This record gives sequence, structure tokens and C-alpha cells, in this order.
Amino acid sequence: MPKNIFQRNGIQWARFKVKNVQYCFSLRTRSEAEAERRLKSERQRIIDQAYYGAAEPVSWEAAVVEWNSSLPRLDLRPATVSRYLVSLGQAREWFDGVHVQKIDGAFIKRFIRDRSKRGVTNATIRRDLSAISSVLAVAVDEGWIEENPAKMIDRTRVKEKRDPITLPDPDDIEAVLALRSRFTDLAAFARETGMRESEIVNLKHNQVRGNVATLTATKTGRARAVTLTAKALEIIGRQPRHYKGQFVFWRGDGVAFKNVSAQFYATVRRVQQKVRQAGGDFRPFRFHDLRHLFAVEYLRELRGSIYALQQELGHTSVKTTEYYLRYLTPAEKLAAQHGVSQNGHRNQRLAQGKGGENG
Repeated sequence: MPKNIFQRNGIQWARFKVKNVQYCFSLRTRSEAEAERRLKSERQRIIDQAYYGAAEPVSWEAAVVEWNSSLPRLDLRPATVSRYLVSLGQAREWFDGVHVQKIDGAFIKRFIRDRSKRGVTNATIRRDLSAISSVLAVAVDEGWIEENPAKMIDRTRVKEKRDPITLPDPDDIEAVLALRSRFTDLAAFARETGMRESEIVNLKHNQVRGNVATLTATKTGRARAVTLTAKALEIIGRQPRHYKGQFVFWRGDGVAFKNVSAQFYATVRRVQQKVRQAGGDFRPFRFHDLRHLFAVEYLRELRGSIYALQQELGHTSVKTTEYYLRYLTPAEKLAAQHGVSQNGHRNQRLAQGKGGENG
């Protein structure tokens, strides 16, 4: 007779203890094999209830569905939700079919280790952990688990390593911008302002007043003001207005550009091929590299301090902005850290930016 099973009038019964509580009940079968199967299932259910507080085991998939239905109250930005959905899709290989009550720190550490072995960057793994933690937080709210195991992971051990920045050559940039279209004007605007891709594509005319653009759709969710140079205002000024939309940079029926980074890199590759066919040199670069170049030139040209640049770029911490100091000479670095600026140079760049509201 298998352990924890006995017969009563030919019917198989179960008897076992969990946390010093005696359980005894009929397995409602005469088959020994079926009794073992039912015992295993019922015993596991009782253990889950006793140790994890769940009336029934809850699958990871069910937790994700509940998380999705809870999005309105979670107050996550659309970009964050999109990023989390990508991470949750990647995590399915490890988490699908697993009860949330079985997910602990060791399980998540195995996930991190496996992802790392596959060459996934630490930055991506950290984003995956944020998505997983968001789902498990909902599981805590629902009473399925008592605590969020993802919060037990020391993320300082998964440090986000920044790839070295290679600043694009101004001549290579000009070769791309020479194509002159609304799309390349968008890139020229990024070069001149240092704004993020999402901030530019969502910029509307009524957000521009004088030489200042007030951004609301930012990465951090915090509004900020960006100073516009004369050249930036010139780029805005030559954009045709669409009778329906308010976007400064638009396509088709007045809608915002999408997939800018991918489209831009495809454009860069076409220019590279053309330049090299003519016997010239061209080093490809990304759309985001225009933001890096803006930041370095801002400090090199002494337009303001590292703290002023932090505000222009919208960095939450000045430590992020300080990354650009490594591209400066000792004298430039000292000036950036102590707030020395060439006001004459800055005023010249802003001289034409003192008009009224731009729409």
C-alpha cells in the first residue's frame, strides 16, 4: 500500500499531515494508481493553501491576465506597458505553466542566469525584472502570494552597462540631412535640441512658445522646458501645417511618425552605400547618437553647466548627465562642473528665438 493511503471498505483513502494538521478524506476510487494521482494533486493543493495562502494554485498566465486587466489602476505610461509586454513575452519560456506560488527568489535568479548566458544585456534583464515584478505585485494585491519575490533580487548585481558612445562625424550627419524632407528635418531638430525621439514625434505647435518648447510626453513622465535655438525655430518654421493635426513633424494624414530609429538607420545605410560607391568615407550612426552629440557639444561650447544640461536632457539624476564629461578636455570639464558659460555665444544662438507663440 502506498504511503499516506489506506483502504476502507475497498475505497482508497488519504491520510497525511501538513503544518501539524491531520487530513483524512476519501479519494473516491478503488484503483491504487488513480488514488496515488489524486493524493498527489490534493496534497499539493493543501500545501499551497497552507504555506502560500492561496485557495487554489494560480498559474503565471492567469496572473498576467489579471495584471493586464489591472492596468488602468496601475497608472503605467503607454511606453512602459509596451516595454513590459515585450519582456513578458520573452519570459514565457520560463514562467508559463508555473504557479505564482512556486515563483521564488531562486526561480527568478535562474531566469536571470539563463538570460545572461544567452547574451541578453543587463539593461534588458533589468527591464524584464521590472515587468515580472509588476505582475507579481498584482498577485500580492489579489492575495495569491504574501510577498513579491522579484523585490528580493539585488539589482545592483545586474548592473546596467552603457555601451561606449561613438559620436557621429558632423560631415556624415550633413550628408544625411542634405536629403531634405520632413523626416530628415525631424533628425535635424534632434541634432539641434537633444530631445528624445518620442518627445520630438509627439511635439505639437501649441507646445512651442517663443524660444521654449514645453514637453509633456517625456520618458520620466515629468514635464520640462527645452530651450530652442534659432536654428531649431527655423526648422519648426519651415514645417507645413496640416489642417487636421497639430504635430510639428507629421506624415500621411497629419499623424505622428512611427519607428523613427529604424527608418533613420535605413536612411543612414543608404547614404553610406552611396558615399562609399563614390569612394568616400562614411561611418553609420543611430538616431539617438544625435542626442549624445548635442550633449557633448553643449558642454564643449560652454553653453551651460552640467546641471543646466541635465535639465535640458530631462535626466532624473545628474550622474547620468556626468557620463558626457569623459568626452571633454580638463578645462572644458572644469567649466562644465562649475557653471562657466559663454553667455555671448549662447545669446547669439538664441537671438532669433524671441517671437510669440508658435501656434
